[in-house]
Amino acid sequence: MKDKKITVGVLMGGPSSEREVSLVTGQAVLNGLDKTKYKAVAIEMTKDCKFNMFVGKKKVAVDFVNKHRNYFDIIFIALHGSPGEDGGVQGLFETLGIKYTGPGVLASALAMNKVFAGQIYLVNHLPHPEFINVKKEGWKKYSVEVLKEVKEKIGYPCVVKPVDQGSAVGVSIVQNEKELVTAFNKTVNKYPWLMVQKFIKGQEGTCGVVEKNGQMIPLPPTHIKPNLGSFYDYKSKYKAGGSTHICPADFSQEINERMQVLAQMAHKALRCVGMSRTDMFVEDNGNIWIIETNTIPGMTATSLFPESAKAAGISFPKLLDMVVTSGLKR
Repeated sequence: MKDKKITVGVLMGGPSSEREVSLVTGQAVLNGLDKTKYKAVAIEMTKDCKFNMFVGKKKVAVDFVNKHRNYFDIIFIALHGSPGEDGGVQGLFETLGIKYTGPGVLASALAMNKVFAGQIYLVNHLPHPEFINVKKEGWKKYSVEVLKEVKEKIGYPCVVKPVDQGSAVGVSIVQNEKELVTAFNKTVNKYPWLMVQKFIKGQEGTCGVVEKNGQMIPLPPTHIKPNLGSFYDYKSKYKAGGSTHICPADFSQEINERMQVLAQMAHKALRCVGMSRTDMFVEDNGNIWIIETNTIPGMTATSLFPESAKAAGISFPKLLDMVVTSGLKR
């Protein structure tokens, strides 16, 4: 008698600005899971945060609390942005005793918030650019003081970014105070908590970590060359031909190995589980700076995480199997 297949609910969609990317990631996971081992069921989180699953062509409302708590063996979280990447749905599943993939509530919340993640990096002696953070009300009341602090502590050029967004949403590189004021006024009403970070002139790279039997496995680093923008922005990330990925990275062996060490250190410092991908900048002098850690890396056709796994000899179905297995053993 054949073993019973493991039922995996692939959760995608959601209300965030990364909804469309999440749907693509979710579909890739659905198609990539080993069909001899897993029964994959699509779960869409709507823009108003309701859950629907698709059984064949039939759409069924999912009630995790009363009806479907034990329906799935595990949920594969493919939700980019909030509430999938910031600990929100992880908290729901923890409360209900439902297993899920990827980092837990605390790691997700810390990694999604660039201020908190930056503080975690620095307290663990990881290289992270100098930054300040400003909330909407602070900017409205104390803009003169903010501008003075940026000039004295950060300098120009600098990077303005929302604290809690992914996929480079809302990011601006500004060259002077006038551009900084414009960027703030343009961004702060939509994203009321902003970070101003020292601009690092260097080449962009990233390094993923996947776990097997609780042990971290660093993937080959990737050198990212944006083709559609001055940096690895939303268009460069997701449009065909938007960027060139060199994996394993064509940095020196020493730098590649150092990137792998830093990715593992960031994974551990944030208490990630299962998988993560840490983005970095490499300066011409060899200095490496950690920028941020992604707890739910993209799994689209142009995504970095599965590309680097493939370079390590790990097929996409095997990569997904490792992530699911780690979640089941949580």
